[in-house]
Amino acid sequence: MGAMMGRIPRDPAALRAFLRRRFTREGTLGLYLTVGFIASAILVTILTLVVHEVFEIQGPGPVDRAVTMAVFRLHSHTLDTVMLNLTQLGNVTFLMPATILVSILFALQHHRVSALLFLGSVIGGYALESLMKIVFRRDRPDLWPALVSERTYSFPSGHATVCTLFFGTCAAVVFHSTRRRGPRIAAVAIAVFLSLAISFSRIYLGAHWLTDVCAGMLLGLFWVVVCATGTEYFARGRAKPEESS
Repeated sequence: MGAMMGRIPRDPAALRAFLRRRFTREGTLGLYLTVGFIASAILVTILTLVVHEVFEIQGPGPVDRAVTMAVFRLHSHTLDTVMLNLTQLGNVTFLMPATILVSILFALQHHRVSALLFLGSVIGGYALESLMKIVFRRDRPDLWPALVSERTYSFPSGHATVCTLFFGTCAAVVFHSTRRRGPRIAAVAIAVFLSLAISFSRIYLGAHWLTDVCAGMLLGLFWVVVCATGTEYFARGRAKPEESS
């Protein structure tokens, strides 16, 4: 510990120079891995707490029941139509072809890293979500007749997972492609809004409990962070030897 502390300069000017070096290409590679690891660990911890809360008791908990009944009281013919259309944006039959199409377009434009990020994030995350459904086998809500018919298990929400994967990966690609603050903020804002709106539609339609969509979004975020961190690290690591050659 003493040797490590000895490496950190105490002079303000030398300290600023030391910190700037941490954000060079070499330092940034390690920084990406560190931030990605911490973010992934936090998301996994929260997801584990949700899983423990859901399956510690038999059936839905009081929060799930209260939220479901509160949302039921919001029902109206107009809102039913809005939510039925909105939920289609998170349907696998829409997002998977969209993912493949976007990846192909990126590859044709020689953005192979972005294409890899899209495919690995959305398809890999969806496979992980499907496996979790089989493992946990949670029943769908039954407090009132659902407005949609689903045959798979409830936990985690597939719509919440896949829409978080798709729109979160879109935001990650924007971060990978530009350093401009405006596009980055807009990408994150749009991704957050659409993911939350589609996830809420699943509760509104009676297809999922609150904890289902929370777990789906956490799982989606976790996989986006893993894929984005690995892809960014790979891209920067590959660029380094190319520049030095």
